[in-house]
Amino acid sequence: MEILSKEELYHLITSESRYRISKEVGISQNTLSNYANKITPIGKMSLDNAIKLTEYAKKLKNKIDRR
Repeated sequence: MEILSKEELYHLITSESRYRISKEVGISQNTLSNYANKITPIGKMSLDNAIKLTEYAKKLKNKIDRR
């Protein structure tokens, strides 16, 4: 499985609603905010969270492609 790059993960977290991401993938809003506000570096993100966010991004892309 190919994981999104740090830049792509950051873009996802800052361009989508953190509330929605949190509900969809099970990562707390606080954790997402820490990444978005650069309190916690994206590079320190757990592999589990990176996989969840990558799968969420793919799901979003599939929804857009279907339109």
